Amino acid sequence: MTCPFLREAQVHFCHASSVRKLIPLNAAAGGGRADEKCSSAAYGTCLVYRSNPVEGAAGGPCPLMGESLMQYCAAASVAKLVPFSESLLSRCGTDNHRYCELYTAMANPHATSDEVDGIAMPAELSYTANHLWLEVGEDGQCHAGIDAFLSRALGKVERIQYVWQQGLHRPAAILTAGGIDWEVVFPNPLLLTGCNLYLRANPGRLGSEPYSAGWLFEGRVVEGTTDNLMQAAPAKAWMERDVRRIGEAVQQGSGMLADGGLFAVGVLTLLDRESSPALFHDFFSPFAKGDRAPE
Repeated sequence: MTCPFLREAQVHFCHASSVRKLIPLNAAAGGGRADEKCSSAAYGTCLVYRSNPVEGAAGGPCPLMGESLMQYCAAASVAKLVPFSESLLSRCGTDNHRYCELYTAMANPHATSDEVDGIAMPAELSYTANHLWLEVGEDGQCHAGIDAFLSRALGKVERIQYVWQQGLHRPAAILTAGGIDWEVVFPNPLLLTGCNLYLRANPGRLGSEPYSAGWLFEGRVVEGTTDNLMQAAPAKAWMERDVRRIGEAVQQGSGMLADGGLFAVGVLTLLDRESSPALFHDFFSPFAKGDRAPE
């Protein structure tokens, strides 16, 4: 599926010019120039044509003029023309457009009111028991990241480091919060094609937009990628249990509850150095998932 903001534009260009300057015929893409000579008899006055004379029709268009079909993003403030033949090489022509910065800002695809006990939880996503999410497109392209539960537990993330950026792996990233490194791992194999490197400059997106601009991993589904993932009612039941369990755990340990009973933002960094690793392993380690998987 292509991006709804992807537009087409027919352009003219000059074969003889030393600089390939594209002239859009579509006004929406910046075309409609009144001084364009190429498509009329006025091409005879063009200095480039006069230095490279080629016999052509007397009434135009210029015999040196070429035509091409281009594409551009209607959501961008400046239209960048991309050859039509190359559009599928970018995320615009695939399901990956759903995680483009411009698309998420304009369309906000996961801006839903779906939540469980105050934790945002888009119903269309699949979830791992260690609080990562996965979305698979129609073409097999997929994205994964941490859910709002894990994002809240970490609080402010200061730095992100990816263990791998490509290849067949169980995707992993090191998230630094409160000066401590926390390794988050998607527990199933995934053919990684890329990671969200923009987060290294703005890791705050993990907290503010965990289901859109805060995605971590991009790749393709392989055998086992979707094993043991939860959706719909089972996912909600699991989230309700974990919200209750972590509340009980932190209340017994230090009484750190907030926002009407939810655990405090950044609870992992607020606990002492002995308690926080145990809490992280219990809820967010991929090896602990079987203990909490719904029946």
